[in-house]
Amino acid sequence: MGADSSFPPHLNPNGSGWQGLSIELARALAEEAGCELVIYQSPWRRSLQLIAQGQLDMLSHLSFSEQRLADFRFIGPHHQETVVLIGDPKRLPALENLQQLATWPQELLLAILNGAYYGEAFEQLIALDDFGPTLVEIRSHEDKLALLDTGRVDAVLEDQSTLYHWRQTGQMQHRSYQQLLVVYQNPVYFGFSRHTISEEMAIRLDEAWQRLYQRGKLQQIRARYLPELPLPAPAAIF
Repeated sequence: MGADSSFPPHLNPNGSGWQGLSIELARALAEEAGCELVIYQSPWRRSLQLIAQGQLDMLSHLSFSEQRLADFRFIGPHHQETVVLIGDPKRLPALENLQQLATWPQELLLAILNGAYYGEAFEQLIALDDFGPTLVEIRSHEDKLALLDTGRVDAVLEDQSTLYHWRQTGQMQHRSYQQLLVVYQNPVYFGFSRHTISEEMAIRLDEAWQRLYQRGKLQQIRARYLPELPLPAPAAIF
């Protein structure tokens, strides 16, 4: 499984190995299916390339798209992703809808994850010739708070669960950053490579996921990290 450097509360590397919600869910799935989980640290864009080259078996937090079906089978979903715009409302123009983002001045810097998908509406918006803020593509989820604090960017796109984690761990104390707008919502999956994982194995993994869900094991794991955000029901896509 490819993992970025850090994406709390989902992926957290430390001296003793990897921890986090997605890691625990993936380990439970691997154990139930009779597999061994090995974590390979890799930036998101690089992990997508390794999947296509048959050098990696799975990723977490994969949004479904018809184009990705060429490389992936989708097991889960393991999370309902809600991408939000985060920044200091006192320093940024007010927003009532996503389209108004195009009216922001170009000197405002908006950080996005390189290779991430934020929905068709956002894709169409940033394709406009007169799209407003300048997009800053970053390689990993790490240090987004630091980028905001140092003024290297004015706003970031991040999953709502990360904002929840920041608040729960006290990282938002004395900071004025807030959720300004919901940009995109969709379920995300464990994506298994078609180049290394057979359909038979994918069915085995899907059945293991469903058993864990029916026993409440997955919900128990999630409740330790995100008690206010429920786990989506199983809905694999092969």
